Amino acid sequence: MTSAYDVVTVARRYTLDGVATQITTPMLITDPDGEQFWPGQSRRLYDALPGPRQLVRFTAAEGADRHCEPMARSLLEQRILDWLDETLTR
Repeated sequence: MTSAYDVVTVARRYTLDGVATQITTPMLITDPDGEQFWPGQSRRLYDALPGPRQLVRFTAAEGADRHCEPMARSLLEQRILDWLDETLTR
């Protein structure tokens, strides 16, 4: 690649279309209010997965909105680690 544009153009080819339905491992999917890069994609992935999955909402009221929940990292980490603890101890 010779430019950032080239990287973005090529990266757009990579999707989970036709692949998500084959994922059977447990999945945790975060879904923050105000997702500015991929709005609606968390729900779309959740709906496509056939295996065990959990969709975890993060809200503006919690201070956990926007992509990657930047203002509520400890809440994000708590929920992820709780999910891992529950999922891996089964």
